[in-house]
Amino acid sequence: MFSCNSLYLLTFTYYLKLILAILMTIVPIFLLERIFIRIIQYKYKKHRLDKFIIKKEFKNFVYIIVIFTLAYTLHTALNKENNVCYIYASKDVIKEYRTTYYALKDEKINNNDKYAYLENILLTSYNDISNENTLNNNEKDDNNNQTTQIKNEVEDNFLKESDSTKLNNVYVQNGVFYYPKYVYGNRSTYSGTSCPSNPLKQGYNNPYGYNNYFYTRLTKFVEEASKNGYKITISTQGCRTYETQIYYYNTMTRGRAAYPGYSLHGFGIASDLEFYKSDGSVCPYGRTDYSCPSMGWAHKNAYKFGLTFPLLNASYKEDWHIEPINKSTY
Repeated sequence: MFSCNSLYLLTFTYYLKLILAILMTIVPIFLLERIFIRIIQYKYKKHRLDKFIIKKEFKNFVYIIVIFTLAYTLHTALNKENNVCYIYASKDVIKEYRTTYYALKDEKINNNDKYAYLENILLTSYNDISNENTLNNNEKDDNNNQTTQIKNEVEDNFLKESDSTKLNNVYVQNGVFYYPKYVYGNRSTYSGTSCPSNPLKQGYNNPYGYNNYFYTRLTKFVEEASKNGYKITISTQGCRTYETQIYYYNTMTRGRAAYPGYSLHGFGIASDLEFYKSDGSVCPYGRTDYSCPSMGWAHKNAYKFGLTFPLLNASYKEDWHIEPINKSTY
């Protein structure tokens, strides 16, 4: 897929698309009108349409054909399914993209995650447009309501959540999950050192120790999967203790488990999911998005809930590990 994670590239593409549309419509119509008017004027003034005049106007007509053909050819070449920048560029999309771009610009978010979210704005917008084109008027109204709801939910997930309360040393500001920066020798910065012993009595909205906002995203995500016929469950280990992380680090293959103190599991902002087949059995390891549709749905739709699977391309691939897409240290 042709990446489109630059506001300037998207804006340039929008104006290029606009220029090509003008060259294919307004310019030919305007030039044809000029030719027609000149011919009428010749006749009105009782001038004969000699070969010179006919040749001149024919040459102008050829120019019109050339302009239209070149513009149409370039438009067709750019309007490919994998060229998200050209396909999705529109005034409304750019407005939404620009608003989010500047909202996230100064946030300390991994660039890959930031760009992935920005590009997903285009994907969401285009899918909404594509769906509208295939629906009748009544279905359009329903789809527009659903589109608005999804966009509002995405905007809330990424930009509006704010809570200065530090649950397990994590707080949320403008939708970004902030956790302590690991400092060797400073145990207060280690993940898993302040997991709640009784979460429900300590201000958590779940019995596992997940951060409240992260847990809300997870539950919405799992509920939406269920509505679409997919079964996904989250780990009951909402906050992994420092001691448990040491055990994993020492017993698992090196590189498989995060160094003790680093894991986001210890801050309650990461989870390991379980994916199920349609017959209710667990999808075995070695699965793919195709062989395990519930996982395929999860990987495709996680961004709508402010979630991401960051280890899909890691040396030790973890297709089950999920985190907030917008996170940073303090």
